[in-house]
Amino acid sequence: MWLIMFYLIFHCFTNFFAELTRFADRRFYSDWWNAGDLAEYWRKWNHPIHHWLIRHIYFPLIRRKFSPDSAKLLTFLFSAVAHEYVAVGTFRVFNCVSFMVMMVNIPLISLQKALKPVISKKYNNIIFWLSYAIIGQPFVLLMCYC
Repeated sequence: MWLIMFYLIFHCFTNFFAELTRFADRRFYSDWWNAGDLAEYWRKWNHPIHHWLIRHIYFPLIRRKFSPDSAKLLTFLFSAVAHEYVAVGTFRVFNCVSFMVMMVNIPLISLQKALKPVISKKYNNIIFWLSYAIIGQPFVLLMCYC
């Protein structure tokens, strides 16, 4: 269901509306399915939102002399609040699941960065798919609806 939803929203609908509006830049996502870790996944998953967050949250924080790690944390925090806002508006349930799922990515990205020398590059994508896409997404859906 998650992959079908991705295909419908990010491929069919966005390209359909881009065609209607003659929007020239059709780069809505990159090859996120080949991501070796979560940091790469979040960079490739949703280009318009990623670029907006970088331009309007991350870089202004860097210009105000925040450390890159603090700027990343605050950018993820903003994104987590926005995800929770959309989830509450969509499902009419305020349970902070979307917020927590976004915020748990921060320590997971750090953990993956620390384990990168231990885990060969060949297995990073397999670990990503098993932990995030196959086990992680259904688990989050169970948390939301059970």
